[in-house]
Amino acid sequence: MRSLAALYLGSALVSGVVAPAVAQTAATQEAAAQGFGDIIVTARRSEERLQDVPIAVTAIGQTELERRRIDDIEGLEAVVPNLVITPNRASAGGANIFIRGVGVSDFDRTFNPAVQVLIDEVRFSSSIAGSLLNTIDVERIEVLRGPQGTLFGANAIGGVISVFRPEPKNKLGGRVQGVFGSYGQADIRANLTGPIIDDMLSARVAVTSLNSNGAFVNEFNGERRGFSDFLIVTPSLKFTPTEKLKFVATYDYTKNRSDWGYLQNRSNKGDLVCIPFLLTTVPYCDDPNRDLTRFNQDGETFLHVETNSFTFRAEAAIGTNLQLVSITGWTQIKENKQTDLDGIPAPVFVTLQPVDETLVSQEFRANWKAADTLDLLFGVYGASSDYQDRANSFLIFSLLGFPPNTVEVVDRQQKTDSFGLFANANWRFADRWTLSAGGRWTKERKDFVYRNGFNQSGGGFWPEAPGFNNEAAGIESWSQFTPRVAIEFRPQQDLLVYGSFAQGFKSGGFNGRGNSEDTIGPYDPETVNSFELGMKGDFLDRRLRVNLAAFYSDYKDKQEEIIRTNPDTGATITIVDNAAAVEIWGIEAEWAAIVAKGLTLSGTVGYLNAQYGEFEFAGVDVTDVVRVRNAPRWQFTLNGAYETQLTDRIGFDALIAYRWTDDYTPVLGPSFGNVPQPLWNDPRGDIEAFGILDMSAGISFPLGGAEAEVRVFGKNVTNQLFYSTFVPVATLWASSGVSQPRTFGVQLTLGF
Repeated sequence: MRSLAALYLGSALVSGVVAPAVAQTAATQEAAAQGFGDIIVTARRSEERLQDVPIAVTAIGQTELERRRIDDIEGLEAVVPNLVITPNRASAGGANIFIRGVGVSDFDRTFNPAVQVLIDEVRFSSSIAGSLLNTIDVERIEVLRGPQGTLFGANAIGGVISVFRPEPKNKLGGRVQGVFGSYGQADIRANLTGPIIDDMLSARVAVTSLNSNGAFVNEFNGERRGFSDFLIVTPSLKFTPTEKLKFVATYDYTKNRSDWGYLQNRSNKGDLVCIPFLLTTVPYCDDPNRDLTRFNQDGETFLHVETNSFTFRAEAAIGTNLQLVSITGWTQIKENKQTDLDGIPAPVFVTLQPVDETLVSQEFRANWKAADTLDLLFGVYGASSDYQDRANSFLIFSLLGFPPNTVEVVDRQQKTDSFGLFANANWRFADRWTLSAGGRWTKERKDFVYRNGFNQSGGGFWPEAPGFNNEAAGIESWSQFTPRVAIEFRPQQDLLVYGSFAQGFKSGGFNGRGNSEDTIGPYDPETVNSFELGMKGDFLDRRLRVNLAAFYSDYKDKQEEIIRTNPDTGATITIVDNAAAVEIWGIEAEWAAIVAKGLTLSGTVGYLNAQYGEFEFAGVDVTDVVRVRNAPRWQFTLNGAYETQLTDRIGFDALIAYRWTDDYTPVLGPSFGNVPQPLWNDPRGDIEAFGILDMSAGISFPLGGAEAEVRVFGKNVTNQLFYSTFVPVATLWASSGVSQPRTFGVQLTLGF
């Protein structure tokens, strides 16, 4: 009945309003007096107008990214409906990304993301870690909502965030930009491009340095927290020996020494750190009146990450109807971090964690225009990731009967091999009608090993610590065929109506937080059947653009990761089980209107209804007593943008952007006797509804032979501070991350 209701509602919306799927480059898109211009995207692996794509996709270009000061993908929440991105303060550069309620809540590297982040069509990371990508030196970003697999090499059950960077150009050009703002922010970005051999070989190099002192203070030692120290260097070459051949090679070097792991103590009287006679003479409990900009952690924290990556893209046009594409990716990540995870000024839990990961991928695609009415795409994809995650953890093991200064040593290794075949056909079978059909076959194999032991000699670190005395290992593989079909109808030139069905698949895996054969798994794959109705329309001489989508998703065998206490040993563990079925339906609207010369109003609305249809935990049906995580009921944005020419040579623009997110919960775990049911959404973790207001204004003018711009901006100008994450560790402690406070700054740009 819920599914029928969702589809009836979607039909009514599509029939009675205007609408569909995706979207425009947000508010201040180039809008000439005669109406909105065309936005070109490659969501279906070929260049086409955004308004012609029967997929829910939002596109945002470089100009909008800079006007809105969207410095990493978290900022995309301001322009994409039903998107939730939570930076994970306990995972280096990690982010929990949810689209339409589909995502992964944990941040351990064994958990593959449900939403893939791609850079130049190459998967950026094989895990949650590192997915909080900086949107620097970017040409555009496309966010595709819903299952993706028939058009992409990297399979995604929830959606794709695809980042595209500029290619080298055959004309000399460059740009330097400085951003200076609150808390010592001093960011420098520069790029230079030009020909080496005219019309054949061109080069580009981009350098970005991000630095700040941090907006927070650690009361324990008076040091600043949340500072940034980030460097990325990206040289690239483009070789075009003929008009039908193109080769692009890009290398990235990234060094990140930014602060991380700054966490507030959220423990209550049921947690270990609140029991004074077990730990200290002072209980460390949550203080609801604390200043959220001030932390109090005794343990040293640091983050050292170096990433080297290489991408090679080759394109060949054979005749006029066939294009071949090859995309090769290689990434190596070396990471070392130390974290004080308890968030209190006492030595309870500190971990030192070095990680090495290598990811290699290869994709081949063929786009064939088989006839005037038939376009075909074929692809094959292979990827292999290999990582080793080592940890040396100091916990107050003496309370558990261990000798003083005991250190736990952990070694986790996982190798994942992925293979996929995908195809799609677009058949214009009648005037104004097009049928799209495609499918994907995915096979994935994982080889996992977990080892741990205890060094009781007082502080030796891996691998010098004594031998491991506990080991769990497993090898498993999974495969699945997932189809997609869509039909689109164009009643008039600027109006598109479509309906689609797509199945998404996420393979099973091993639980890196388990510590025994019983807790590592494997757990089984999850699938989602997604139905969508949408419409995209331009009206009033293209001065009004309204896109709308209604969708229903039937989620089967949902993988739920839950932190709990091992009933046999008393140890804190994370279990993963395919315990749940979820029904999700919702609506998405994106609109923009030119209301006067130079003045554009725009916004988005997202509504999400996510409910468990079936959920059993510890033998108890908890379907009606727990909420789906990271699924706010309502989200909306409202933007006002104004552009004008003050003189023939001086331009002015201003932007006011507001976004609001309904309350939601990111937490699901055992109640430990606090409430009657065995599973609950700990209310300490509830994210209260919040609204963020951003502003910017800029003046552009010629300077010598270059173009200059001076822009002032304010982020979160009403200074909305709230807990943005929550991590309860069984009955030991709980901690939270905090949203970023108000910042102001100036952006200076010079380009030629």
